[in-house]
Amino acid sequence: MIEIASVTLHNEMDLILANRRAMCLAELAGLSIGAQTTFATAVSEISRNSIEKGKNGCLLLGVADIQKKDKYIVAEIKDDKSSTTSMEGLEYAKKLADKFSISQKDSETSVELQFFIPSSHKLTASHIETWKGHFNNEPPTSPYEEIKRKNEQLQLVAAKLLESESQYKTLTNSLPIIIFSLNTSREVIYANDWFTSFTGVSIEDINASKWKNVVHNDDYAEFSILFDNNIVSNASVIKTQCRLKKAATNEYRWHLVSISPIKDERDNVLYWIGFLVDINAQKLVEKTLQENKTLEEAQTQLKKKEEGLQADINELNRSNTELSQFAFVASHDLQEPLRKIILYSDYLLNKYKDKVDKKGETYLKNMIDASHRMRNLIGDILSFSQVNNKQLDLKPVDLNTVALECIQDMEVLILEKKARVSLKELPTIEADAVLIRQLFNNIVSNALKYAKDKVPSRISIWCEQPTNSEIVLYFKDNGIGFEEKYMDKIFTLFQRLHGIQSYKGTGLGLAICRKIVQLHNGKIEAKSELGKGATFIVTMPAKYKAIN
Repeated sequence: MIEIASVTLHNEMDLILANRRAMCLAELAGLSIGAQTTFATAVSEISRNSIEKGKNGCLLLGVADIQKKDKYIVAEIKDDKSSTTSMEGLEYAKKLADKFSISQKDSETSVELQFFIPSSHKLTASHIETWKGHFNNEPPTSPYEEIKRKNEQLQLVAAKLLESESQYKTLTNSLPIIIFSLNTSREVIYANDWFTSFTGVSIEDINASKWKNVVHNDDYAEFSILFDNNIVSNASVIKTQCRLKKAATNEYRWHLVSISPIKDERDNVLYWIGFLVDINAQKLVEKTLQENKTLEEAQTQLKKKEEGLQADINELNRSNTELSQFAFVASHDLQEPLRKIILYSDYLLNKYKDKVDKKGETYLKNMIDASHRMRNLIGDILSFSQVNNKQLDLKPVDLNTVALECIQDMEVLILEKKARVSLKELPTIEADAVLIRQLFNNIVSNALKYAKDKVPSRISIWCEQPTNSEIVLYFKDNGIGFEEKYMDKIFTLFQRLHGIQSYKGTGLGLAICRKIVQLHNGKIEAKSELGKGATFIVTMPAKYKAIN
């Protein structure tokens, strides 16, 4: 059936309206006055039966399939409760109709009446549309009909709105973004399922906390502009970014926030539509790119500094090489004139002693002493220069042998100082034997040099090995000691803590020791207390390992 008009059947007024519309349809179909009355009477009988015995009755008026040769107008009465118990009205209507049928499906009952349209009356789709327009535009004949028509229109609009809302909810719930609506007070009035699923809180909780329970504290100040009427009253679209707390993991993820106003024809805001899109991955990419850019800039700066440093190192190496060469050459060149000064001074002192007064004799002795100090200084400078440029000859070195050779070399000085050197078992390490022997000689010599007057010198040498990879050598004496605040000074070139008149020396011995230890990737330090001796501590790798 092609539906043209309908009437809900609830009361007697609806029965009158059903009769009138049935008459109108029969008239439009070209039926005679008698046929119009017969059709309307049959419709009224079935409609009365539905109103009295049925439930939620409805009359549908239309035409049968217009493609067929025989054309019929149709009246179909439906309700939710069987009304076939009143057979009198049904039987009467059945006699009046050209075709009559009753069907029932589940709890719905349907009665259909068909009346033949004379074949001389042509019926086309254009006619059907004209008839629909007639019923839609027909002025109401009574206040009740007008109210009913408006009510039906409202119900139709409500049904469409309900369908539209359902479709909107279905659509928004299927999208992996948060969609919400705000009223003019900025309260959430709708949110899709993704909102609750992501945040784990209800709309009521969001409104109560003003979003504080889901928006990161650092982002809330900027996010809160969404609720500031003074700022957003004239805005068309407001966008910001914030971090929202994900309930499942308690982590904050970056979101793009956007709200837009929905306005009436007077440009008044009715409500706001908003959405939040997860942009956490984009943020991470941006952060990574920024970090990469910063890293590239840092690497560029580092490369420039490395190039500058390498240039400085090259210049320093060149300068050191030249200085070492100068020290070596100068030391050798100074040896010969110095040797002559010592020789001739000694010759004058011995040969012409009786011809020189006491003052001249003193001057000659002072000159000879100064020359000997100069020779020692030149020797130490030469030694330091050689250590600085020496290529290490690495091999296993027995430190016990080194220590014994050192004691033998200093036998005369040890006897002079009435010293006693105690030696505990020492390990074998990988090192340069010549330099290690020089290290032992310089430290022991230093201990003998700074011994106390009229107190026999006591020197102890032992070793500890805290790990398999390194050793710690200890050289302890009972000499005059020094204040530890001068520890760095004693390892510096030409630095002395005591006057040359009290203790002979050039101030290079311990500096050479530090250089030897550094060449073996070790370190040297000292512990002392003034008047209570000193302990020199040398830490070295048991097996030499080059440092890149």
